[in-house]
Order: sequence, then C-alpha cells, then structure tokens
Amino acid sequence: MAEGGADPAEHGRSVPFIRSYEAQTTPLPRVRPEERSGPEAPDGRADLTRTQEFRAVTAGTGRREHGLAGRAVRAVTNVSQRGAYTIAAVIGTVIAIVLVFLVFSDDKPQRDGGNGAAGAARQSAVSSSARPSPRPTLPRLPRVPSRRNMPVHPGPGTPVASYVTDRTAGISYAGFGAPWRETKLAPFGSAQRVGAVRLPQAVIGSAPYPGAPGTPTVYADYRRLAARAARWSLRYQPPGAKLTWTASQPVRRGMGWLLGYRIRYVIDGERRSSRAIVAIVESGKSKPAMLFATVPDDRAERYRDLNMLAWTISPI
Repeated sequence: MAEGGADPAEHGRSVPFIRSYEAQTTPLPRVRPEERSGPEAPDGRADLTRTQEFRAVTAGTGRREHGLAGRAVRAVTNVSQRGAYTIAAVIGTVIAIVLVFLVFSDDKPQRDGGNGAAGAARQSAVSSSARPSPRPTLPRLPRVPSRRNMPVHPGPGTPVASYVTDRTAGISYAGFGAPWRETKLAPFGSAQRVGAVRLPQAVIGSAPYPGAPGTPTVYADYRRLAARAARWSLRYQPPGAKLTWTASQPVRRGMGWLLGYRIRYVIDGERRSSRAIVAIVESGKSKPAMLFATVPDDRAERYRDLNMLAWTISPI
C-alpha cells in the first residue's frame, strides 16, 4: 500500500517507495533513466528532446569552431599566397636580368678580315686615323746616350713663316709656311701638320709634360723626362714601331734636354721609318714644356725642319 493512499498501478508502472523518515545514511536507490521520466513524458519523448538539444548545441559549437578554424586557414592561405607571389616576382626579375646579360654578352663587334666594301671602309678609316693608337704596353727603349749631337739633315727645309708662342706650355719655336698648316691634335695646345690625317704622319705639337715630372733640377733629370716623353710619343707612330736614338743633348736656350730618334715599322709589308725629336724645357710652370715633332720617310725633304725646331725652341 502506497503512502497517502495512492495506488501505484494507477499509472501503469511501479514507482519505488522512498520513506521520508529513513536515516541519512540509508543508501539512495538507483534510479534508471526510464524510471526518472515523469508523468509528462510517459513515452520517452523527454529523453529524445534532451538528446536533440544536446546535438543542436554540439553542432552549433562545432560550427563556431569550424568558423574560427576556417578563418585561420584562410589567413594562413592568404599569407602563403602573398609570399608565393613575392618569390615568383623575385625569380622572374632574376631570370630577366640573366637573359638580358646572356643576350648582350654576345653583342660584340664582328671582325672583318677586310673582305667586302664594309671591311675595306673600316680598314681605310683605321689606317687614316692620326689620333694616338691604343697601346696598352709600350715597348722598352734602349739606353739613352749621355750625349750625342743631333745630325744636320740636308736640304733647305721649309721657310719659317712665324714663331709659335704656346703660353700654356710656356715655350716658343719656329712656325713653318706651306705645306705645313695649323691643326688641332690632342693633347697639344699648338700643332702643325703636313699632308693627310693618317699614319705615318708629319706633325709638330707642344704641350705641358704629359705626366708627373717630379722636381727636375739637373740635366740628368730632364734627360730622363725626355726619354719618357719619347716613349709616350710612340702612340703617334704605326703599331710595332721600334726606336733607336740619334741625338741626346741640352736645349740651346734655357734648361732642358732634347732627344732625337729614328722609328722603324712595317706598312703593308713594306719597311718604313720616321725621324722625330722630343724636347723637355723648364718653363717656370708646374710642369716643364714638351715639344714633339715627327716626319716620315716619304717626306724626307722635311727632315731639316726638325733641325730648325731644335735651334729655335726657347722658354718664354
């Protein structure tokens, strides 16, 4: 008999009877899930509802977790894509530079052996140049004589028309009439020429000493500078020129030294030569003055003009 007169059979199932006056140490009865269902859900729909609620909450949490993870993955993907684009751009730039280098490294002037009109024109332009020929290494010179008088060349020579006064170099010397004419020839401040602009050439020029002269005080110093100037002047001669000394003496006026020399070379298989002089003269400036002159053998009647230059050179 249930307490309060209630019959357990009225509800269609047995309900355990719990006495309210049992001691606190009395073990609680074990209640199964189906026994906890109240009268409001006799068919178990309450349990189903709780299960659906739990699944809904779990699914919502999963969706939230999935949203955060998605955003993280997208952020990492964006960073990776930007890094990939940067690397691709750098690689592309490097490849472009390498390709440009490879293309233009082979862009070298083609050598023509002289066959054809273009080769002949280039050969003519080179042979007709009167500028200093590029000479990476100039030949060694023979020992300079301590003293040797300059030989007097035969013939009347060219009449002296005036005197050249080169104030930049600080010297004056004879200026000849025709066929000599004034010209421009670097690095000379004053220059004269006979004939066409080609090698070998007949030319006279004056300028400050082309180099660091130091502080020359005695003849030996000026002789040494004159030898260096003679070696430097070989750039105005045909390639392969060889030098022999013909004169080594003090200048006639002022302090300085003059060297005479003969240059031998080969032109179109023919042995040729030129005569030349170079003089270094104290000018009172930071550098001494230099006078250079050369005449090829096909104008041998102008050799006497070299003597006239040696006789008239003077500081100003």
